[in-house]
Amino acid sequence: MTETENFVPLMKRSKGFKELKSLVIDEGICSGCSTCAAFCERIQLDEDGNAEPKSDCNMEIGAIKCNIEGTCYDVCPMVSFSNIEMDKAVFDKPREDMDIGYYKKIVAVRSKKPEILENAQDGGAATAFLAAALEGGLIDGVVVANRSGDWRTDAGIARTKEEIIAGAGTKYVRTPSAMKFGNTIRDIRKLAMVGTGCQTTGTRKAMVKLLKTVIEKTQESDTPLDLTLIGLFCFENFPYMRVKEKIESEFGTKMEDIVKTDITKGKFTITKKDGTTQQKPVKDFSDIVPESCDLCTNFTAEMADLSIGSVGTDTGWSTVIIRSDKGLTLLENAEKLGYIEVSDKVDMKPIKKGVSLKKGKREKAAEKRKKEGKYVPEYS
Repeated sequence: MTETENFVPLMKRSKGFKELKSLVIDEGICSGCSTCAAFCERIQLDEDGNAEPKSDCNMEIGAIKCNIEGTCYDVCPMVSFSNIEMDKAVFDKPREDMDIGYYKKIVAVRSKKPEILENAQDGGAATAFLAAALEGGLIDGVVVANRSGDWRTDAGIARTKEEIIAGAGTKYVRTPSAMKFGNTIRDIRKLAMVGTGCQTTGTRKAMVKLLKTVIEKTQESDTPLDLTLIGLFCFENFPYMRVKEKIESEFGTKMEDIVKTDITKGKFTITKKDGTTQQKPVKDFSDIVPESCDLCTNFTAEMADLSIGSVGTDTGWSTVIIRSDKGLTLLENAEKLGYIEVSDKVDMKPIKKGVSLKKGKREKAAEKRKKEGKYVPEYS
């Protein structure tokens, strides 16, 4: 008993959800990535996608340790971390490009499948990679963002090519993809996820700090855990009610009458069921951008296996940044199976401009918060 009494106080107590709530959620900078809820059953999401307690945190009922600083705290992308250290842990090499992150190559990609191009965004690269990966046996399922007729979104699991295509297209609404991902890895060991920068970073933090020591050791399956992250270029992502009210006000149309949305070249574009399109300057939507997005500089989803966006390529093509060996395998597999065509025609200037715009917004938001004595996450 004496040894235990002397030992326990020497253990550094984890911070847990209380600290995360104080530092991030109460400060209004929860990104809604849902990663914390993915790996802790005591956390749920409110209607805006922000984390909230579902039941008492382990740290509040007598626990001393919960992973490192608390599972939720460890995986949150809005808690300060070092990009340099993450690069070493994920890619085993430092980044040479501080704007784009570590990468092996950058190419332009367009799907060769008509059924994908008809449903997907731009060149349909993400959908093509995933469909080809499923056919090639690289994955057994993928977390996709599904939407209802009024553009409410939810995360689903696609196990067939048809289901992957059904989840194609950008939604610009917070979707709990990371939470679905975390809840599914026990059932699907070769699993992929498509997500924004904050979602892929949060999930990667979980893979580095949590999954190897927790998930793999607690499973009886003989199948190793094989996880794939596909990131999307992202300026901002909105809570549903904010974007619904804004779109209906700005465009004078109901969400259920819209079949496609797109943000490119400084314009927010909607396509309606009757085939007509309307555009508004993206700056008109600045008043509904979450503060977490204003603090983010991760335009190109730097911690993904490969990142995809429309910036930097011709209309109908997608820019693809291959970051890992797994990302390179996805590219080679999709090309081998005839899902994509590849070109070297990528203009880095607009991509760099996008990063610069994000960093400029970050500087202003960070300066304002510091003057107000508020927490500002750092990503040195």
